[in-house]
Amino acid sequence: MLEEAGPIVEAVAVITSRGHMVEADNDYENWRVDGGAWLTAGDLLALAICLGLNARNGRLH
Repeated sequence: MLEEAGPIVEAVAVITSRGHMVEADNDYENWRVDGGAWLTAGDLLALAICLGLNARNGRLH
């Protein structure tokens, strides 16, 4: 999980910087944005990409 944490932390930062609230489950396996349905880490990364994070500037390869 530690190697995977970097992109997740970055995704959370992007999503919260857009004014959304992000919370993790007890195992940090699933994530909830603004109290919605639980998302997987992959879904969270996809949301961050949609909100402006992209591989062009060296992130989330």
